[in-house]
Amino acid sequence: MSRRGFFKLLGKSIAQAAAEFTYEATKPNKEYVRPPGSADEDTFLKLCTKCGECVKSCPTGVLNLVKDMHPVVLDTPYMNFENNYCEKCYSCIDACKSGALKRENLEKFKLVARLKKETCVAFEHIFCQSCYWSCPKMDRAITLIDVTYPEFHSEHCIGCGRCIHSCPTNPKSIEMVKVEVKGEG
Repeated sequence: MSRRGFFKLLGKSIAQAAAEFTYEATKPNKEYVRPPGSADEDTFLKLCTKCGECVKSCPTGVLNLVKDMHPVVLDTPYMNFENNYCEKCYSCIDACKSGALKRENLEKFKLVARLKKETCVAFEHIFCQSCYWSCPKMDRAITLIDVTYPEFHSEHCIGCGRCIHSCPTNPKSIEMVKVEVKGEG
């Protein structure tokens, strides 16, 4: 190994150890929707080196870096559905060299959209079918009751966030949550 390679490796190791120590010392109070292939939040934050390569590789721009001044989450990637939606191309996973994003995690965790009826305009008798028409799994992940009221079916949701991106309310009436994938049998 060259001298330059040695110091580069040493620098990464020190940065990762510092991130783990900081994380254990103080945990953030806000949760972020992490990119596809992330494990649980603790594991993700311990492995993420904050290099930003996943964000650079994202073709839709849905990935951003956290700018919250909390030292643990600062400059970690999250999905900002205000900007766009996820095409599920997984270029972010391919760009991640630290192991914070892995294809194996896609089998363990998935993102699903959840409707917040209390802020959805359809439940205020205002015509809106934005989430329904934007959904690539229309009539499966999102159905309409009486041609008006959206109903979400998490078992069919692919977690792309198109429904959130298209939602006209502010704040959004749809949230993305990470759930553990249940095993067969």
